[in-house]
Amino acid sequence: MTPYVVEYVLAHLRLLEAVGRLGSFSAAAAELGVTQPNVSRQIGQIERVIGHALFTRGHRGVVLTVAGRLLFDAATESTGRIRNCLGEIAATAAGRRQIAVVTDYGFGATWLMERLSDFERLCPDVEVQIVTTRNLSETASGDFRPDVSILFEPGPIREDDAVFQRKMLFQEEVYPVCGQAYLDHHGPFDSLEEIRKAHLLHLKGDGTLWLNWENWFRDMESDITQMRSGRLNVFRSFSHFPLLMQSACQNEGVALGWRPLIDKALETGQLVKLWSKPVKSENGYVLTLHRRTGKEASAFYTWVIAQAEGSRVVQ
Repeated sequence: MTPYVVEYVLAHLRLLEAVGRLGSFSAAAAELGVTQPNVSRQIGQIERVIGHALFTRGHRGVVLTVAGRLLFDAATESTGRIRNCLGEIAATAAGRRQIAVVTDYGFGATWLMERLSDFERLCPDVEVQIVTTRNLSETASGDFRPDVSILFEPGPIREDDAVFQRKMLFQEEVYPVCGQAYLDHHGPFDSLEEIRKAHLLHLKGDGTLWLNWENWFRDMESDITQMRSGRLNVFRSFSHFPLLMQSACQNEGVALGWRPLIDKALETGQLVKLWSKPVKSENGYVLTLHRRTGKEASAFYTWVIAQAEGSRVVQ
């Protein structure tokens, strides 16, 4: 394409991004503070300049064509990088550098937050932005670009690969746990059948990745010869791990607990293990440094590894 075409498209990236994201000329016009006919006219002119249709018009809005999708993805990435750069410039001007960390709500609430003050003490000029995602196998989408992520991922992983610097922090290690008062009132739980009949607290999630009660019993029964009878007594279900742990600590039932997320509750006596043998797998929490440039993100990456090494000595 000619330099004129390229420059013309670059001058209208914001318009293309808004229409593609909102799927409507009217909505884009409202966001940009112009009229709907003006947006429609400019999009038509862009399509004539490049010689390709970018949107399919319909009664309920517009849909990106193949060419439109390619251009929209490029526009989204560009505007996202500009926003990130402006944020970094603002943080630098204020005398603080910012790093973006993405993790799941459970890990952030039960492990990371109680340790974060130590990093802030070591690096007082660094602002840590923590973003949580409910989809534990994916990083945040859109124009957000994390510097570091700590997410539950399938294993095994290749550490320190060519694209990112990666480290398996904690491999999956799961125990059934409950509060001491629940154990005293409903226990003892000396057999799998006794645990099966307990008030089971269930964590909703990706069943192909996170261990659930059925998988836990299947793994246990492959090692111990015990008759399986009856259905699982699932008492309550939760979408967030901290809520699951709160219910268990309140003596409302038995939950599956992942190390190191349950370590502090075990140490303080809020929770007790009902079964000494854990279920383990190659899955686990993976630390990823997404940007090799930037000493602040590298310092955070190194600090998390040191904290994890200290956590592993807790039994």
